Amino acid sequence: MSKIVVIGANHAGTACINTILDNFGNENEVVVFDQNSNISFLGCGMALWIGKQIDGPEGLFYSDKEKLEAKGAKVYMESPILSVDYDKKEVTALVNGQEHLESYDKLIFATGSQPIIPPIKGVEIVEGNREFKATLENVQFVKLYQNSAEVIEKLKNNKGINRVAVVGAGYIRVELAEAFERLGKEVILIDIADTCLAGYYDRELSDLMSKNLADHGIKLAYGQTVQAVEGEGKVERIVTDKETFDVDMVIMAVGFRPNTAL
Repeated sequence: MSKIVVIGANHAGTACINTILDNFGNENEVVVFDQNSNISFLGCGMALWIGKQIDGPEGLFYSDKEKLEAKGAKVYMESPILSVDYDKKEVTALVNGQEHLESYDKLIFATGSQPIIPPIKGVEIVEGNREFKATLENVQFVKLYQNSAEVIEKLKNNKGINRVAVVGAGYIRVELAEAFERLGKEVILIDIADTCLAGYYDRELSDLMSKNLADHGIKLAYGQTVQAVEGEGKVERIVTDKETFDVDMVIMAVGFRPNTAL
């Protein structure tokens, strides 16, 4: 019997674990480590949740620790990997605040991605915080369940958040702009490209989408590079190379890169 350690248990990790257990469960011992408190969050649906098109986040999950363990895996949640010794075939994880050593015969990486942190003044990140909290209040990153929940909580409890800037005009960013507009917010969609969804569609289609956004009152700030986010303790304005916008919240979503630190 082989012992397989899987690092990461979100979409690729969950699919991998299920495939192994469903087809080769009797032949393998599967041990899983994930640094988050939940798995299988469908981030592509966060705009539906934020925009109140669905009642809550429950339908945005399709698996959990209990389901995987019922199939035979051993799952460690909130347990980041500290190091991997490839010669000894061992991983060291932080489990319940203590270092935990786990040997393996085979090792699978499913560590996902991390938000790109652009070199923008005022978007400095709290050191060591895997949830990507900026030092300036109401500068938000949206990737994890916790990120979405935080945005919803702030919108609920802070009636002063009326103007929202979304930085980046890809799929999820356009959907988030739509979500904030549904909530009655003034929305500015900023992108360095001269259209939205530039990496996905030809100009004819992206122009139709831009018109749709503008017809719904979303201000389009295309062809602009964000240079700074400013404010005293919390965000008050966002500065590009062409304009300055007064805002109460900034969503930083310029893209993601592979999480390959290990």
